[in-house]
Amino acid sequence: MRKLLIAGLTVLQACTSSSNYVAERFAQTTPEGISTAVAHRGCWLREPDGEYFIPENSTYGIEMAARYGYPAIELDVKYTLDQKMVVMHDGTINRTMRNASDYSKIEKPTRVDALLFDDLRRDYVLESSDPAKRTPIPTLEEMLLTCKRTGVIPMLHSKVLESYELADKILGNKWIAFEENYSALKVARSGSDVLVLWDPGRATAQETIDGLEAIGGWTGMSTMKYDMQDAAFIEALQAAGHPCQSSIFPTPNEQRSLHDGAAIELSDFFWHQTVGRTPSATVSEKLVMTAGDSWKSPSLVAGDFSAMTVHLIFNGSVELRVRDHIHRDWRPADWKLEDRVYTLHRDTAGEEVVGYRFYKTRPSFEIVALDDIEVSVKAEIYEM
Repeated sequence: MRKLLIAGLTVLQACTSSSNYVAERFAQTTPEGISTAVAHRGCWLREPDGEYFIPENSTYGIEMAARYGYPAIELDVKYTLDQKMVVMHDGTINRTMRNASDYSKIEKPTRVDALLFDDLRRDYVLESSDPAKRTPIPTLEEMLLTCKRTGVIPMLHSKVLESYELADKILGNKWIAFEENYSALKVARSGSDVLVLWDPGRATAQETIDGLEAIGGWTGMSTMKYDMQDAAFIEALQAAGHPCQSSIFPTPNEQRSLHDGAAIELSDFFWHQTVGRTPSATVSEKLVMTAGDSWKSPSLVAGDFSAMTVHLIFNGSVELRVRDHIHRDWRPADWKLEDRVYTLHRDTAGEEVVGYRFYKTRPSFEIVALDDIEVSVKAEIYEM
């Protein structure tokens, strides 16, 4: 599967010369043979109790993405009632914003497109545990200018055709168009030679290739359908010159897609931006394990803003459990600290790499042997 991933990254790098900036930024942050991690809705962070510290789809999320080294972030574009472009994932503001007057929760469902821009900016603020970050909803222009200042590439998830024009005006070709709306992407292509990523729904690999080639230029596919984007699907698209993006696949499928060859990983937590960084701490261990044995990592001290990569070299089957904040349906009341569990299998000796970003969490992990096995372990902690 590693050959598939390297082929996918080669496809990503073999872009038109006018779009090389995006491929170069990806290569500058991520080790060879690892998918490029892109921060979903920006590099947002939550407190252990579930309240946002860095709000999603905020200028602070762009600045934090730059701090963590993400080369790109996703932006969701919406129109207000009077056709002003703002950045918000949901159709409503209830999940991520509060009343500006007293920071109380917004009880009545409140749609972005039902509010005048001035009212939206005056009456509501982004949720954050830091009062200084309780700011109005950002405009698309504010977000794009922050991307330009920080060098972070915006991936516009947008049907708003005007958003493409503004991105071109501010950034030239240093952005990415990302949509399921085929007509909108054709408009994006007609005015720019940026990377275009199309979500083809349940199309076959050949139907996807045909659709991408009809758009023309540097194109790839993106999907949340982890059961569709398997190794054969990815291999077919790569052979035709189109990179694949896996979008917020549920655990453990995000790790599987990396090894199946997805060149881009849009994720809430994945982190692999180790190029040019020196770990603050390293743990190495060689284990000889009987099926059913487990090994827990020693206490790994990290600051509030940190990341961890776990490298495993083995032949056989193991289970990797990474301790992390897990959310359920985006409701803070459902947050709790538990494990992300990966079952990893190799028919021949080789390396598996899993990387995470953390906020106010002491990174830790556990390895469970599913076979009689020898495992070389190296965990690296990075301070941001």
